[in-house]
Amino acid sequence: MNIKNKVLFKTALLSISLVLTSASAISAVIPMMLNQLSGVSSSLIESVVTIPSFSMMLFVLLSGPISSRLGKKNTVLLGLLLVVIGGILPMLTTNITWILALRLVLGAGLGIFNSLAVSLISDFFEGDERAQLVGFQSAVQGLGSSLATFVAGQLALIDWPFAFLCYAITIPIALLFFLIIPEPEREEPTVSTTGTGHRSGGISLPVLGLGAALFLFMTFIMIVYTKTGIMIVEKSMPNAGFLGTALTLFSLSTMIAGFLFGRIYKWFRNYAPFISSLLTATGFVLLWFAQNVTMVTVAMLIIGFSFALFIPYIFTILTKIVPQGSETISISIAMVGSNLGAFASPYVIKLVGVLSGNETASFSFLVSAIVFTIAALLCLEIAIRGKGSKTQAAVHS
Repeated sequence: MNIKNKVLFKTALLSISLVLTSASAISAVIPMMLNQLSGVSSSLIESVVTIPSFSMMLFVLLSGPISSRLGKKNTVLLGLLLVVIGGILPMLTTNITWILALRLVLGAGLGIFNSLAVSLISDFFEGDERAQLVGFQSAVQGLGSSLATFVAGQLALIDWPFAFLCYAITIPIALLFFLIIPEPEREEPTVSTTGTGHRSGGISLPVLGLGAALFLFMTFIMIVYTKTGIMIVEKSMPNAGFLGTALTLFSLSTMIAGFLFGRIYKWFRNYAPFISSLLTATGFVLLWFAQNVTMVTVAMLIIGFSFALFIPYIFTILTKIVPQGSETISISIAMVGSNLGAFASPYVIKLVGVLSGNETASFSFLVSAIVFTIAALLCLEIAIRGKGSKTQAAVHS
C-alpha cells in the first residue's frame, strides 16, 4: 500500500494503543472512594479496577466476528466510543452499581480492538518495518498506561470523580484514527488441504502454543507487581518508599525496550526469546538475592526490559505463521492467554508456595528464576534446531 505520509499514518495507527492498558489508571482513587462511599464493601470498590478485565477477555474473543461484520476500522471506532462512554461517565455518579456497569463497558471497548491494534500493523506493513512497529506498539501501551495513571492522579487531587476524565484522551485518538486510517483490504482465510488431510486455515496448534507461552510468561512476570513490596517488608529494607519510583523505572525500561525491539529483532531473530528469557531469569535471581532497594531497582529494570522484548516477539511471529484472514482471532487467542496468566498469577504462586511449604515473596522470585531459566534453554534449543524455520523464512521474505 502506498502511504503518502508514513509518520502521520504510523502515529494514527499506534495512537489507539495508548489506551489499551489504561483500565487500572484510576487505582489511586480507591482509598478516596472507600472514604466517601460509606456502606459499600471494600472488595466491591476494589473491583472498580479489576472488573474491566472480565468484559475485556470476552470481547477480545468476539473481536473477530464483530470485525468480520463491521470491518476493522469501524470495529476500532466502536471500541473507542465504548471506552469514552465507559471511561468518562463514571465521574457523573457515585452509585457503585452504575460505576461498575460502566467499567464493564470500558473493558468491552478495550477488548473489541485489543487484537486489532496488532493485526492492523500486519495489514499495512511487512518485514522489519512490521517488527519495529509491533515493538513500538508495546512501548506505546506502556507510555499510555503511565500517562493515564499520572493524569488520573493529578485530577483526583480536585476530587476523585474527576480522575475518570483521564479517558478523555480517547476522543482525539478516535478522531485521528477516523481521518487517517483506511479500511484494510479484506482477505479470505486460506483454507487448503495438505497431504496429511489437515486444513491450513483456522486456529493452528502453534497459535495455541504461543497462547500457552504467554499464559505462563504473564503468570510468573506479574509477581514483580504483587510480591516486590511484600519482599521489601519481609527483609526490612531501608528506603522502602522508593518502590514507587522503582515501579516507574520498570515501566520506563519496558518502553525503551519496546522502541528498540525492531533493531534487536533484526539482529537476533529467533534467538530473541532466548535472550529475553535469560535476562528475565537473571533479574529474578537478583530480586531473590536483593538486600536493598537499589538492587531491587536494578533487577526490575532488567526484568522490565526483557519483558518488553518477549511480548512483541510473540505477536510478530504470530502475524507471520497464521493463515491469511485468521490474524485477528489468532491474536485474540494469544491475548486471552496473556490476560488469563495475569489474572491467575496470584493463585498459581499461592499454590506453588503451599505445595513447597515456602510462601515468602523471596521464594516466589526463586521459582520464577527457575521457570525462566528452563524457558531460556527451551528457546535456545528451538532456535538451534531450526524448528521455527518456517517463521525464519517468512521473516527474511
